[in-house]
Amino acid sequence: MAQSQKNGIDTDEKGITIADFLQMSGNWFIAYRDGISQTQADDEIGITNDHQSAFVLKRSYFTLKKDLNKTYSVRYTMDLTVDREGPDAGNIETRLKYLYVKAKPNFNSDVFTGNWVEVGMVHTPWLDFEQKINTYRVQDNMFIERNRIFNSADFGITYGGNIGPAMDKKFLKEVNGAMPGKYVSYVVGLFNGGGYSGEENNNNKVFSGRLSVRPFANKVPQLHISGYFNIGRGNSEYNPKFNQVLGFIAYTGKQLTLTGQMHSGIGDFRGEYVDENDFSKAIENDGYSFFGEYKIKKSPLALWARYDSFHLETLDDANTKRFIGGLSYTVNKYLRLVLNAEHNNKTSNENNIYELNLEVSF
Repeated sequence: MAQSQKNGIDTDEKGITIADFLQMSGNWFIAYRDGISQTQADDEIGITNDHQSAFVLKRSYFTLKKDLNKTYSVRYTMDLTVDREGPDAGNIETRLKYLYVKAKPNFNSDVFTGNWVEVGMVHTPWLDFEQKINTYRVQDNMFIERNRIFNSADFGITYGGNIGPAMDKKFLKEVNGAMPGKYVSYVVGLFNGGGYSGEENNNNKVFSGRLSVRPFANKVPQLHISGYFNIGRGNSEYNPKFNQVLGFIAYTGKQLTLTGQMHSGIGDFRGEYVDENDFSKAIENDGYSFFGEYKIKKSPLALWARYDSFHLETLDDANTKRFIGGLSYTVNKYLRLVLNAEHNNKTSNENNIYELNLEVSF
């Protein structure tokens, strides 16, 4: 993304520069919601069927960034959400999502470019990438997180970069900046495995990685293909397997975005997808998801839709299908309204959700 620098602070990105020293930014998801209660992948409680009709704070992030010098920077992100349990239920609680030191080592070559490393509470390699393509996190989690396979941050170390040159800056700024390499981008990491809100419950670590390729970078740069994997154990004292592979294809144009993904694995990051008679035996699961968005030309309106199918190998043969779609109205680069409906079909249980979301991003 094209950026200018002022005393070490990026000034083309969203954010407020404080005294030419510190960059502050925020992202708020506020909604009127009618349907079953929203459940996040990092929630201790599982998916419930409790009906909710209310104005809600779905998520709120507050971020501070500081460049220490040309190589090192730090990030601090608070995650504000509603406490759902105990005597304080209904209060807003605060926890950390990101707290890391980032380095951009100066050993780039013609082959390996754009190198960076994060240490601390860091990005895991997948969800931050997908959410730059499917920007409707305000509605709910992405497919893989919605089905509680893993979430977007963890304690550990993440390393990334490109093979070959960086993509054209104009394309990254005006079309899509998810994949910074012209031909190949990659991210790998080693993590505790319990996510940013989970206490470490064993001594195992999870190794994760993503590889993204533009097969026709010069003629169709909008098209890219990605693969992702997890290798490790679920975060429980029983150490069930947590292995996963994910394939992803995306077309990211100025007006049209299309994606498709397939997932196959065993277990999950929390160690919850296990045999009820043997908690050390992980359960196989698989699924797929399709997403599309069309931005109406010379208009602030966009149409979008998503379809998810997730299958969990259990005695009850559990299946979940979701149909999601809506209309968005971009007020300006800081405000967006998203009207959407969702139909869930989980085995024999069906329900509908209706929402009007306000996304604030500055």
